[in-house]
Amino acid sequence: MIDLNEIKPKVKGESDKYSWNLYRFLNKLFKDKDEGKYIKNQLEIHWLTYSRWDGKYLEFDPDNLNRGMNQVLILPFGLEHGRSFYDLNTIMGKGRAELFHVPWRKDQLTNITDWFFSTYQKDGRCIFDRNHNKWWQGEANRFTYINNTRRCNWCGEWHKKEIHKEVKIERKVRWVK
Repeated sequence: MIDLNEIKPKVKGESDKYSWNLYRFLNKLFKDKDEGKYIKNQLEIHWLTYSRWDGKYLEFDPDNLNRGMNQVLILPFGLEHGRSFYDLNTIMGKGRAELFHVPWRKDQLTNITDWFFSTYQKDGRCIFDRNHNKWWQGEANRFTYINNTRRCNWCGEWHKKEIHKEVKIERKVRWVK
């Protein structure tokens, strides 16, 4: 069980460690259910093992979740289970919760509900950006910098700065007299 208040961003309407869009979606979904607490068997989060783009097999990789966010499906119970889902990518990126109806077989899904909530509660939006590439909105205070290191304020991971020299040789054709 997870208390939604534990994954609520500090400022209403703004994402920080946690996504405002995801919090708003879950809060709306469970508005009247046990004071905002997620309870097992109310929803499941699944990884769709075949690509929605080209049909190829995609194994769940928790370290590269950002590469397949459109493969993460939120299946609410009480709806036609196995045919209706919310797309996590749409919720996180656009802030909209559109209910999709697409058939799939149960063997094409991997249940990641427990992993997702425990990891998201611990690491926040870093669950989707393990390389810390800074592509999320609202990242102004994501890092604390100390000398040549930085610490992610969301997941606690440390990084050290290294300077790499890149030499670029460019050949140009010139016509001369």
